[in-house]
Amino acid sequence: HLGPLLTDAERQYLSCDATCEVWFERAGRPIGAGRSTRTVNRRLRRALEHRDRCCVVPGCGATRGLHAHHLRHWENGGLTELDNLVLVCPYHHRLHHAGGITLIGPAHQLVVTDTDGQHLTNASLARPPTQPPPAVAPCKGPTGERADWWWYTPFQPEPPPRN
Repeated sequence: HLGPLLTDAERQYLSCDATCEVWFERAGRPIGAGRSTRTVNRRLRRALEHRDRCCVVPGCGATRGLHAHHLRHWENGGLTELDNLVLVCPYHHRLHHAGGITLIGPAHQLVVTDTDGQHLTNASLARPPTQPPPAVAPCKGPTGERADWWWYTPFQPEPPPRN
């Protein structure tokens, strides 16, 4: 709460399939806690995985580390139910929240478009699975940090040269 403000896109991305605990306070003192929200329970997650099987963006086909995404965002009144949820890979989830693609649905009539409004198809290969995202620079070797394979950072400054 004392850190920098998030943009709307960053807030929606981080809270898309997150647990949020609401605390109520009066005069700066906590007086109670609200319920957990937005989460996809195990039963709903299994049904979602059975239906989608992979990232729903045409041409992707990723099957690991998939995120459950609300088509109509939870904070905009979207329900956490099967028809309002789809599975997307971390790359396409972040791309959607950054405005690079749109996911319009209900889930059984999903339409995926690019920034020009063109429908993406399997032939368009929104992201060829064998190529890294274009914003990622080639790896210069291990740097000692923890490897979070599900998190994509679009920009990494180069470390200073060692003497």
